[in-house]
Amino acid sequence: MKKKDFAVIGFIAVLGALLGYLWLAPAGQPPAPQASFEDIQGNKFTLAQLRGKPVIVNFWATECPGCVNEIPLLVSMYKKYSPQDLVIIGVAMGYDPESQVREMVRQKNMNYPIVLDSNDDLLKAFNIKVTPTTIFIGKDGKIVKRKLGEMSHTELEATIKSLI
Repeated sequence: MKKKDFAVIGFIAVLGALLGYLWLAPAGQPPAPQASFEDIQGNKFTLAQLRGKPVIVNFWATECPGCVNEIPLLVSMYKKYSPQDLVIIGVAMGYDPESQVREMVRQKNMNYPIVLDSNDDLLKAFNIKVTPTTIFIGKDGKIVKRKLGEMSHTELEATIKSLI
C-alpha cells in the first residue's frame, strides 16, 4: 500500500472512532454532585432532598467585592421566586471566620440558607476556583449553568425563569 492509502485509512479510523464516541457518549448536562449541607442555623439537607426544585448554589466570600454586590440581588430573587420552589444556598468560603459570615448575613438581611464550607468539601465537590461562582441546578438534579463572576439582574432572572 502507498502512504496515501494509509493516510486515508487512518483518517477514516479516527473519524469512525469520533463518531462512535459521540453516538455512545452520555447526552445533556452533568449531574450535580451528591452534596450535603448544614446551614448556620444547624439545618441539614442534601441536594438529593431538593430534587424537583430549581436550586442555585452561590459560592461567596465576605471580602469579595463582586460577591457582596450580588447579595441584594440574591435576596430579592429569593423573596420573589421562593414561593415557586426556588432554593438558593449561599456557601461561604472556608477561610471566612464564622463570626464574619454571621455579621454579613445580619447586615445584608440574607434570607436564604447560608452554609459554612469550613473543610472546603463543597468547594472540592463543585470544583470551585474563584468567587463568586454560581451553580444553577435544574429540577432533575443536573447542572444547567456555571457562572463565574458577578451576575447582572437580567442574567440571574432570565436563568431563574428558565429553571422554573
